[in-house]
Amino acid sequence: MSKSTTIPESIEVRGAAVHNLKHLDVDIPLHKLVAITGRSGSGKSSLAMGVLYSEGMRRYVSALSTYTRRRLGQVGHAQVDSIAHIPSAIALRQRPIVPGIRSTVGTTTEALNVLRLAFSRLGSVRCPNGHQLPPTLTIARLMDLPNQPDGGMGALTCPVCGAQFKAFGAEDFAFNSVGACPTCNGTGVARTIAPERLIPDQSLTIRQGAVASWRLPGRNFMMNVAQQIGIDIDTPFKDLPKDQQKMVWHGKKQTYAINIPSKTGKIFTWTTPCTKMPLTRSKIRWPPRPTNAPLRA
Repeated sequence: MSKSTTIPESIEVRGAAVHNLKHLDVDIPLHKLVAITGRSGSGKSSLAMGVLYSEGMRRYVSALSTYTRRRLGQVGHAQVDSIAHIPSAIALRQRPIVPGIRSTVGTTTEALNVLRLAFSRLGSVRCPNGHQLPPTLTIARLMDLPNQPDGGMGALTCPVCGAQFKAFGAEDFAFNSVGACPTCNGTGVARTIAPERLIPDQSLTIRQGAVASWRLPGRNFMMNVAQQIGIDIDTPFKDLPKDQQKMVWHGKKQTYAINIPSKTGKIFTWTTPCTKMPLTRSKIRWPPRPTNAPLRA
């Protein structure tokens, strides 16, 4: 009788001695997502790259033609006694040359492009009235029409209620394109302003430093701007009229001419471009360029 064969369930590594690995024996499950963790210097990269990838890539390349092998990078034998049941392997760079804030495994491997295309062509679309339409070849063909205003791409009619709508295209599923969240722009992080940190103590006056961001170098002239536009800088911020408080929080973007006294007693007149206040969201170069000669006090 012939011996029965079974499908292997793990990669069997015996006697791995790459870099920090000292004759390691390990079985790694196949057909599963496996993560290698450990302290720095424990040999994680040595096992993943120096053993598994190196041997898997070497065996894959050795099965190709001589012409193809010349075009691919040659990988030597891994320092290991034996490896059984290892499949072909590919590796992604641990540190991309030009990393982006939206870079993921899906974007790096371009697997996300395939998924977006599959969802747009093979997905089950829903009309505005909530009727679910099963995927059909007709819908897939409509999604392949020219993406132009009058191209008809994705223009569908619900067979239940007759509503006309446009199905989502591949770009609509891209989190770093037109499908990005309008709040976080596809980064998953939304930057907002914390009012309690900008004006932590409203019992202080503006002259005393009520607006925390105006105490920073290059922004400390904003007290002069506030006084120039008619804000009382000697009244506690909480007691200021609502219109003056609103001006501090959401002042209009315009240019102001202000006088700045120096330590020597001179008064300099500057034309200062100021954006919305408080200036935690604006960029102002300091010192600003004078519009006229300095005036003596």
